[in-house]
Amino acid sequence: MKNNSLSKSLTRYAAIQALYNLDYSKNLNEVKKNLTSNKGFFVDSNYELNFKKTKMNKVFFFGILNYIEKEKDKIDELIKSYLVSEWRLDRIPKVQLAILRVAIAEMIIYPKTSIGVIISEYIMFTECFYTEKEFSFTNAILEKIYNKLKAIESVGLGY
Repeated sequence: MKNNSLSKSLTRYAAIQALYNLDYSKNLNEVKKNLTSNKGFFVDSNYELNFKKTKMNKVFFFGILNYIEKEKDKIDELIKSYLVSEWRLDRIPKVQLAILRVAIAEMIIYPKTSIGVIISEYIMFTECFYTEKEFSFTNAILEKIYNKLKAIESVGLGY
């Protein structure tokens, strides 16, 4: 993997970690500071990604987190629109919800990034924490939301 790809992978992982941490600290600025200063940030993955010499892309990181902070309700509405009727957001495991939110924010902010790259990267992160059932769920939600965003974009409504 090229260094730029590793940098984006590390940054995506950090953004997921930030959202997960936010459920407990409630202070996004503190979470951002801790993760960008590398204090208490450790990447443990089942995949052989060597992040040791990789630097986080702070512009990408802050862009995603700032967008989520501002548009979290819109992102959550997109997710809810594809949940079966008996499911609610609070039933989705916190890490999986963080993965979905970060992936959706990236799709919206960076529409020119290959959807294959985005979905496969977030599926990989889901696989680190969950079983096939959960990563199939993540894949299905992301594909449906991507198709909806593309339809909105093609009509020129923007999101």
